[in-house]
Amino acid sequence: MTVSVSRRAVLGGIGAAALYHSTAMAAETPPPVIRFAGVNGGFAKPLGTGLIGIVQHFNYIENELKPNNVRIDWQFPEGTGPAINEAIAAGRVDFAAYGDLPQVIGRAAGLPTRIISGEGNSGYQFLAVRSGLKVRTVADLKGLRVSIQRGTILQLLLDRLLAQHGLTENDIQLFDLHTPDQISALTSDSVDASLGSTGLLALRDQGVVRIIDKVIGGGAGGAGSLLVTDDFAQRYPATTRAVVRAVLKASRWSALPENRAAFLDVSALGGIPRNALNEELPGDLGPYVHPLIDDWLVGDFRDTTAFATQHGIIRAPIDIPSWFDRSFLNGALDDLRLQHYWRSRAAVGR
Repeated sequence: MTVSVSRRAVLGGIGAAALYHSTAMAAETPPPVIRFAGVNGGFAKPLGTGLIGIVQHFNYIENELKPNNVRIDWQFPEGTGPAINEAIAAGRVDFAAYGDLPQVIGRAAGLPTRIISGEGNSGYQFLAVRSGLKVRTVADLKGLRVSIQRGTILQLLLDRLLAQHGLTENDIQLFDLHTPDQISALTSDSVDASLGSTGLLALRDQGVVRIIDKVIGGGAGGAGSLLVTDDFAQRYPATTRAVVRAVLKASRWSALPENRAAFLDVSALGGIPRNALNEELPGDLGPYVHPLIDDWLVGDFRDTTAFATQHGIIRAPIDIPSWFDRSFLNGALDDLRLQHYWRSRAAVGR
């Protein structure tokens, strides 16, 4: 599949950042390789999902760091968020973009990171049940075998759905499986239901499952963010700011209505069917690629931390305000003269 997008549209805003780039980067030599972890569609394709896939596909970070010829080592662990935490703990990752619950778990375990921008909220996640089962609502899941991957935003979203119907995890048989294994388990009748994204839509189209409900993340759990390790931010502050500039440019491009079709075309290169992406990300793409650290995002992480504490997922307290470092984002917004481009969102319920 060929995605046709003008170079001017992709690299817009470089002129506004030129002065800062030339002075700050001259004083700092970035590392030859930046290690960036993210989440992909689980189709064995080396392309990230959502906003990060756009950053990767159009080489936004590499273009920000010219002429240093920095190489980006893109990593998409099969175990998604929990596996990314392991990679950070082992010193194999500099930047990572993934969901709030695994990030909270990593922070509670002592991972030395800073949240430096938003990544937008997740698209719709779908609750699928095997076609032969007489299940019509979430309440009908009581006693059945349900699969998710623990420690990811899907656990949080499943618990939210269950609570809305008077159930908890104790009312179902919960199987902890990676995404590819969930698909196999549904196909082989090893589990009865699963909460997930576009892979379940493909099973629906094959007649294997039915979609009985859907939920969208963000604002009260289920959002994502970009974080950097403390060590990298301290050693390479100008480079960190350049990475955030790249994310801002990709966010601005992705949210333009005229780029929706191209956004879906790029995302489909990761193996997710384009029609499924269109169903997962309906309407305006702005909320799914929103980069600000605002009350909405901070509130999301507060709610997710409360959820993780309540369910015994974490035991150590987290100082949420100190985890967010707005300095790189504010600097990047200044560089690009986009201080007033995005609207700050209020916390959910306020």
